[in-house]
Amino acid sequence: MPAVSPVSALNFLTARANDAASNASSTSAQGIQVVCAWPVSSQYGPSSRVLYYILICTCVFARKADWLRNACVGLALLLPVTAALHGIVLSAVHTDGAVDMDVYGAFQLCAIGVLAAPVAVRHSTTYFNDPGRNLIFVWTVVLLSGLISLAVEFYRINTTLCQNDNFGNPITSVRSFPYGNANCTFPRCSTEEGPFSPVRGGAANNIYIIPAPTRLTFRTATLLAAACCIPAILLLVSMWFKILESIWNSNDGVLHRHQTGPPSTDSPPSSDPPPEPKRSPIPHLIRSYGEPTFFTLTILTILLLGELNLFSPQVRYQQEPLGNIGQWSPLAGTILGIIGSLYLLLTQAITEEKHAPGGEGLGRRSARGAMEVGEWFGNVARKVFDDSEFRRGKAMGYPEVPGERERNPGLGDTISIYSPSIRRGSGGSDDSGR
Repeated sequence: MPAVSPVSALNFLTARANDAASNASSTSAQGIQVVCAWPVSSQYGPSSRVLYYILICTCVFARKADWLRNACVGLALLLPVTAALHGIVLSAVHTDGAVDMDVYGAFQLCAIGVLAAPVAVRHSTTYFNDPGRNLIFVWTVVLLSGLISLAVEFYRINTTLCQNDNFGNPITSVRSFPYGNANCTFPRCSTEEGPFSPVRGGAANNIYIIPAPTRLTFRTATLLAAACCIPAILLLVSMWFKILESIWNSNDGVLHRHQTGPPSTDSPPSSDPPPEPKRSPIPHLIRSYGEPTFFTLTILTILLLGELNLFSPQVRYQQEPLGNIGQWSPLAGTILGIIGSLYLLLTQAITEEKHAPGGEGLGRRSARGAMEVGEWFGNVARKVFDDSEFRRGKAMGYPEVPGERERNPGLGDTISIYSPSIRRGSGGSDDSGR
């Protein structure tokens, strides 16, 4: 047997060492990032989010319809404010080693609300000239505070590398993650051992190890939450200056005009008015359509990213099903509120139709239709409860039992004596037959 060359042996050992090192590095690189998290609660479920999107579209595109706007604007302002307050609370009661996945739902509502507000306020006198504009200013302040808190909470979240499940099987992707069968080196992540949160008690304390979101990561959400604060700040500054200007015009501006008098319009008789310079329509188009287009595209982008993330397997894990009452009750309540607002509008139209019949418009036509339906039901009720014919007939006679005429030969004499109709006709008293 020929002797092995020392150089060949050294090369063989070096190659084997390199293979072992590469295998070790690939093994250590296997796995996915996981977190110990509470699932998304029902208040940020699919039905609540779809309802919020419908309300936002209604407030922006149907702001001239008073009855519809009044029914929708209250809830459209309430949902993001509640989410912002929730974000502030989540940041204040942060729990190390655990994540409340409600941060994604709160961010979705706050971000879309704060981006839709500039479009609705700056391009609509309906909202700005209304006395509730100061309320919108405070509403924006609360949303800005909520977005800052959510950005801080997203930044605090840390993920853990999980390579194997409880049986030693390697975890290679999110799809192959064994929910409930992978501790992933977490010291504790259960309802018995913790971690615990003061806002997750009772039946909502279920906590699980899930893969970290990949559609909208925690770091990306941090940047988006911080970026959404910019339009909120710009909206606050713009509204603040407009509010100060309106206050000055209503108080000091009127006094200043009274003191200085109206501006002089006299001009030298020989001077001709200077020609107006031609203005390019491009700046006007940018001001009119550029900002709404930008905010609309931004809203659609965040909506798409957020919904893809909220419908991902790891974020949907252990969420409340859509058929539960916690999912469809907000939608049912909003529909009932819209019906109530429509009923008030219809009642007003009916009152106007009674005072001035023959009016035009959808409201008047609906009022006449409702009045016809009411008259039809009234006629049916009168037929059912009208007992005048009975009172004029058998009710005025002598009461008989079934078969009494065959069993009592003297019934006729008794009726002639005691019948109320005969006695009233003869003018007798109640005791005349006794």
